[in-house]
Amino acid sequence: ATLARHTLISSDKNTPTFRLIEKYFAEDDRVLPSSIELGSMSAIKELVKLGIGVGILAPWIARPEVAGGSLVQLPLGRRKLKRRWGIVHWKSRRLSLPEETFVKLCRSVAGKFGSPMGR
Repeated sequence: ATLARHTLISSDKNTPTFRLIEKYFAEDDRVLPSSIELGSMSAIKELVKLGIGVGILAPWIARPEVAGGSLVQLPLGRRKLKRRWGIVHWKSRRLSLPEETFVKLCRSVAGKFGSPMGR
């Protein structure tokens, strides 16, 4: 109910992220408020700081601003909004050393953001 009174500052409506947010609200029979679409997370945060509306961002994207007090983090609702991330590569091509290192790094930090990546 509170969100409906504000303008949503979001990513482009054609992105998987926006569709995920839209589905989250539809599951509760709630309609998203009017929105301003931007292609940059930094731009979304800046418009929120100016009081133009509210944004729905991953916690780590706004962590510095929340820690610094320029933004406030509120729970989205009773349920968590979850997103799956993955790494894809050509099956027939062996990963280079930098690519293997990157995948190992991703796996080592994945637990901080949710479930570890599958193998």
